[in-house]
Amino acid sequence: MACPLFTFNALSQFIQKFKYLFGTIFILIGLFLAFLGRKLFSAAIFIVAAIVVTGLILIVFYSTFLSDNTHSWVTWLVISLSILLGLGAGYLIIKVEKLGGALLAGWGGFVLGVVLNTTVLYLADSSALFWCINVGLAIVFAILGFIFFNPAIILATSFIGAYMTMRGIGIMVGGFPNALVLMNEIKSGAITNIDPVFYAYLVGIVVMTIVCFIVQLKWFKTMKEE
Repeated sequence: MACPLFTFNALSQFIQKFKYLFGTIFILIGLFLAFLGRKLFSAAIFIVAAIVVTGLILIVFYSTFLSDNTHSWVTWLVISLSILLGLGAGYLIIKVEKLGGALLAGWGGFVLGVVLNTTVLYLADSSALFWCINVGLAIVFAILGFIFFNPAIILATSFIGAYMTMRGIGIMVGGFPNALVLMNEIKSGAITNIDPVFYAYLVGIVVMTIVCFIVQLKWFKTMKEE
């Protein structure tokens, strides 16, 4: 964080400052979505809608006028207000189940785009490509989620939950880079390759997704029988 060639964005710095708090939150939410995403669908879509809206608000704020030197109390205020608006959006979205399912699947596509960018596409060093891939996958997965509701929800929640769990661990112990920060590091010449530990996280995401998908499928069959 003291490297003169670049600075981390303010939000990343703030998360690292309170890494054990945010890491624990990510892990708990991730485990809930991964194993209970379809069984407790209303709660899952509420959480996802709240996170998506909160994330979008934070991205807008931190990509415009909030700097790396923003005081902690300002950051806490912005995050708190974003969460409140996100919770309101979550409450509204659970009223429309199909739309909620599409949103959840769309977020799964967005997260897949983030993983692809962190794994390979960061080499292109293009913010435009980053957003095109992420938004494009989000739209495609949202459409699939609307058409193939149950299997899409089970797969999306399994994948999102696995990603958030590994991301939470990464926040606390390191080795799981932020895609946008990674591109800045490559561009500045601060690093030339990804920490090999990241690929262990990647394997963890894949394995956990498969396990959770199977578990959720079994629970869903039981729900249908009941």
